[in-house]
Parts: sequence; C-alpha cells; structure tokens
Amino acid sequence: MAEFKADGPAEFDMKDGLALALAYLEDPSNVPCPRCGPNTIEVIGYLDAGRMAQGEAIPAAPENDYTVILYCHGCGRAAALDLSRGEDEGRAAA
Repeated sequence: MAEFKADGPAEFDMKDGLALALAYLEDPSNVPCPRCGPNTIEVIGYLDAGRMAQGEAIPAAPENDYTVILYCHGCGRAAALDLSRGEDEGRAAA
C-alpha cells in the first residue's frame, strides 16, 4: 500500500501556533503570519469549542468558549486556535 503524502503547504508548527495565538489575543484584527508577515491572515470563522471536542463543527460567536479558524493567503496554511477556558485552564492554541 502506498504511503499518503499531502501536496499542500506545511502546517504551522508549535512555535508558529503560539505566535498566532499571542497576536490574536493582542489584536484579533491584526494577526501577522509568522512566515509571510502582516496583511495575509484572514479569520475564516468561529466554531463552538465544546462541540469541536466532540468532533462537530458548529458555527459560534467569538465569545465565551470558541475556536477561531485562521487562513494565510500567502503560504496557504490554516490554524485553529482553541480559545476556550475550563475551570482551571488557560487559553490554548492548537
């Protein structure tokens, strides 16, 4: 059986994900791509973080527990940032 190889762009690594999360938390309207720089990242949508944990993609408002989906038009990479808070959790990037 042949090995599957993705033809798309490389994924954001943990360092890039952290940079995206910090930039989003600082100013959601101005998130630069770690590779391409400013003015290339677009917010694609917001999903209910609790439902995402259950494997469902349900649109949500960017308040309380949500996941924001970002896309870079420069390098073609996407990121999902989980901005939910548990009782003893902080915000996390995925």
